[in-house]
Amino acid sequence: MLHSHFILLLGLAAACLADDYRWPSPRYDHLEALLYEGRRSDGSSLSSIVHPCRPRPDTNASIAAEWLRFAFHDMSTHDVTDGSGGLDGSIVYELSREENFGAGFTSTLSDFEVYPNKYVSRADVIAIGAIFGVSTCGGPIIPFRGGRVDAWKAGPSGVPEPQQDLQTHKDMFTRQGFTTSEMIQLVACGHTMGGVRSTFFPALVPPGPDPLTPKIVNFDTTTEFDNVVVTQYLDGTTQNPLVVDSNKTMVSDLRIFSADSNDTMRSMSSAESFTSTCQNMLERMINVVPHGVVLTNEITLLPAKVHDVQLTFEREKFVFKAAFRLLQALNTPVNKQRTVKILWCDRHGNNKDCKGNTRTSMPASTFEEDPNLSPVTQSQGYSFINYNFVIPVDASASISKFWFEVDENDGKGATSYKNSGDGYFVEQDQILFVPTLSRTALVHNSTLERRGGGSPITGLVKQYTLVAAVRDGSNPSRVYMDVLDVAISGFPFPLNTTIDLQLNTSLTPTQGYSFYSGIIADTGFQLTVDIHNIAEDGTKYTEDFKQTTDLDNTPYVAPTNVTNTGKSPASSAWRLMDDLHIARLTVGTALIVGAMLGTLL
Repeated sequence: MLHSHFILLLGLAAACLADDYRWPSPRYDHLEALLYEGRRSDGSSLSSIVHPCRPRPDTNASIAAEWLRFAFHDMSTHDVTDGSGGLDGSIVYELSREENFGAGFTSTLSDFEVYPNKYVSRADVIAIGAIFGVSTCGGPIIPFRGGRVDAWKAGPSGVPEPQQDLQTHKDMFTRQGFTTSEMIQLVACGHTMGGVRSTFFPALVPPGPDPLTPKIVNFDTTTEFDNVVVTQYLDGTTQNPLVVDSNKTMVSDLRIFSADSNDTMRSMSSAESFTSTCQNMLERMINVVPHGVVLTNEITLLPAKVHDVQLTFEREKFVFKAAFRLLQALNTPVNKQRTVKILWCDRHGNNKDCKGNTRTSMPASTFEEDPNLSPVTQSQGYSFINYNFVIPVDASASISKFWFEVDENDGKGATSYKNSGDGYFVEQDQILFVPTLSRTALVHNSTLERRGGGSPITGLVKQYTLVAAVRDGSNPSRVYMDVLDVAISGFPFPLNTTIDLQLNTSLTPTQGYSFYSGIIADTGFQLTVDIHNIAEDGTKYTEDFKQTTDLDNTPYVAPTNVTNTGKSPASSAWRLMDDLHIARLTVGTALIVGAMLGTLL
C-alpha cells in the first residue's frame, strides 16, 4: 500500500512539473539541489552549518538568526522610488558600516563564501540561507525563486538601528516598500530568534565575567521560530532588551511594536497567524530585488531528478555516467524489491537512435541519503535515494539519449521516466571534460591577474591542469575554455577569463579521441569551466558548466545483472563503487583548503 501511494505521489508530482521543467535546466537544477539537498555537487553542505537549528560553537549565537538578519540587512538598501538596491549581495562590501557591525555578519559571510557559481548567485545563496534558518528552527517553508543578480560594489546605507526614532524607522521601511504594519511584522518575524550581544551593545547587555565570551540576551525565551516573541510582549513577560531596557533611546522594538497601538502584534498572537504572516512577509523580503531583475518561477522539489550526467574517459575506457534521484517518504521503509534501469540509444552506427536496439543496464549503486540533508526537504517529509550509473560504452557508437524505468515489482509494471517526452538527450560528444586526467596543485610564487581591476594576487594559488577529449574528425580550429570563479574570499571581482587548450601529446589518443589541456590558477573555492570545440566546418560544440571541485572522482568496478533488449548482443556495463559519495570532497575539506588559501594570501 505504501509503495503504491508513493508511485502515485511521484506520478502526480511529475505531471504537475511537466509544463515547467525539462532537463537540462542548469539554473533550476543547481538551485533545486542547493535548496532541497542543502549542498553543492561535490558534497559541500551549506545546510549542515545551520541544521538542525545550531548555535555557533564559539559564541553560542543562533546561526539561523544571523543568516536571517544577513538577508534583511542586504535587502535594506532597496529604494522603491528608483528601483535600486535590494537583495543583491552588496552587503559583503558593506560590513565596515556601523549598521552592519558584528561577528555574526563576518561569520555568515564566511559560511556563504564557497557556494556561489555561474548559476547560483551569492544573493540567491543569501536568500536560501534565510530559508534554511527559518525552516530548521521550526518555522514555515518560505517559497524560493532564483535568479538574483549580484552587485559588485556597496549599496547605499539605511539599515534601521536601535537608537533611531520611530519616524526614522518608518521612513526607512517605506523606502524599502513596507507599510507601518508590515514593518512591525518583519521585525517580529526577525526577532523570534536571536538576541542582543554584550560585545556590541554593552549598555543593553552588560558583559559577563569572561570578557572574551559574549553574553547574549535573547529576544524571547525560546530558540525556535515561534510566536513567543509576540505573546511575551503582549502579556508583559518579555525580557527583550529592545523592549524593557531603562535606556529609552535603545528600545526600538517597543517603539516599533507599539507603533499602531499594538493592533498588528495582537493580530499575530496565535501560532497560526504568526506562521502565515511570517511566511508571507519573509518571502516578500527575499524577493525585494533591483529594478530589472526578473526572478524565476518558484523552485519546487523535483520528485524524480537526473543529475551528474557525463560522457568521459576513466582508465582509458569511454564511459557514460548518470545519477537518478527519487523521493523517499520519511519514516517509511525503502522498497527492497525496487529495480531501476537505465536505457539508452546509440548516437552513431547501424543502431543509431535505437533502430533495432535499445541498451539496458541495472543500477550501478544505490545510496540512501541522510534525512537531515536539507531542513526544507525534511520539513516536507522527504529524503532521497540516488541510483548511480557508470557504464562503459563503445565510443564508436556513443549515446544519443537515455531514460529510466522504475519497477516496484508489485505486479503493476514499470514506470518510465522520459523527461516529459521521448528521453533525456545527450547534446554532443565532440568535446568532453575528463576529470580523472585533470589535476590540481598548490603552487608558490605565482601571479594571478584579476579581470575587472584590482591588484594581482601573489603567493600561494591553486593551479588546475584541465583536460578535454576531442573526437577525431572534427579537425578543430580552436579548443578553449571559459573559466569562472565567483566564490572567492571577500568577493572581489570574479576570476572570469578564457584559456586556449593545446593538444597534449603526452596523453595517448584512444577510441577515436585526442586529448587537449590547459592550465589556470585560482584562489577561489568553486572554479567551473565551459569547454568549447570550434570544428573545421565552423560548428561550435560545448560542454557547459563542468565543475573542478572533485577531479579525482571514483571510477567503476565490475558489474552484475546487465541486460540488453533488441537484436545485438548485450553491451558491457560496470557498477559504480558503493562508496562513491564517501569519496567526494567533504565540506570540511573544502573549508580547510579555502581557509588556508585565504590566510596565506
